Amino acid sequence: MSTDLFWQALTNAQPQLQQMEIRDVMEAINALLEPHFPKLAAELQGKTEDGVYDLIITAHGATEHFQDVMSLTQTAPKLTMFSNVTAFRARTEMGEFGMSMDNFSLSPDDVLVGHYADAGRVGLQLWFAKPIPQDMVDHARHMSFILLDHAIGEYDFAIKIGPVEFMEDEPGQDTVSLAAFPAVLDHFWRDELGHTALFPTGENEWTGFELVSNTDPDDKLLVQRNESAMALVGRADMLWRVQVDVVLDNKDDLEAAREFEDQLETLLAQTQEGITSQITLHGNVRSMNWHVSDVETALAKAHKLAQNFAPLEFDISSEFDPQWQDYLRWVS
Repeated sequence: MSTDLFWQALTNAQPQLQQMEIRDVMEAINALLEPHFPKLAAELQGKTEDGVYDLIITAHGATEHFQDVMSLTQTAPKLTMFSNVTAFRARTEMGEFGMSMDNFSLSPDDVLVGHYADAGRVGLQLWFAKPIPQDMVDHARHMSFILLDHAIGEYDFAIKIGPVEFMEDEPGQDTVSLAAFPAVLDHFWRDELGHTALFPTGENEWTGFELVSNTDPDDKLLVQRNESAMALVGRADMLWRVQVDVVLDNKDDLEAAREFEDQLETLLAQTQEGITSQITLHGNVRSMNWHVSDVETALAKAHKLAQNFAPLEFDISSEFDPQWQDYLRWVS
């Protein structure tokens, strides 16, 4: 495995790395990382008197590579040179944090943030709290994105934030400085959007609706969305979607598919490793979806259970979906 090869290479390189300055250490680690995970990067934080760092693995916010970040950090061995190996850049304390570029400076207090619900995620509107020279507007906007990433952390920026728009009009009264925004985001995500990260108990709550094609009124898509699953959106261990498709030829097939759903839901929910997210019916194809923490275990359970429902033929697949895009597309 690439993870094993990288960690072995880093383990072997530790004696040389311990003799280097931090910038050279980071460059050397990234050189070791590049052949195995070219889309990832390593960053270092701190250094104790014993020469021990915190090692951070980042994908620079690219969600398509988050799986590699998590696989790499989860397989990290005990290393004498690193006290912690962490996935994603964490939030930075915004107290005195700021940036300068071409004799222009921008601090978190110079950026005002407004927020709103956007299909289960958080849309942002940004204003500048001080005049920006016209020739520095593009720089200032770029710097604002960097500050935002530091303020709320790489994972939250990629997973929880939807559209980001720079505004030209006067800011509204409900804006806050970027320095104060992380706490506002946490409250809004949990208390307003309902993403509590707590696994729901009791009966699931469902919403159902029908979508009809504009060109063919007989082309209908029936959607059932599990509202209870909304609590788990964005949780860092529920990153995979398992989909099970089955063709229904008669009423008995439908009853069997529903029984399969109930049994797999029970298998996954009793250990809190997965939850039904949505079910769709398009023509005679029923698509059942679960968001899960351990995709290999969930797939194995689905395949094993499917053997009990012959002659139905199930098409079982999975997708890395950390943003819950397939679920949130049904949220208005």
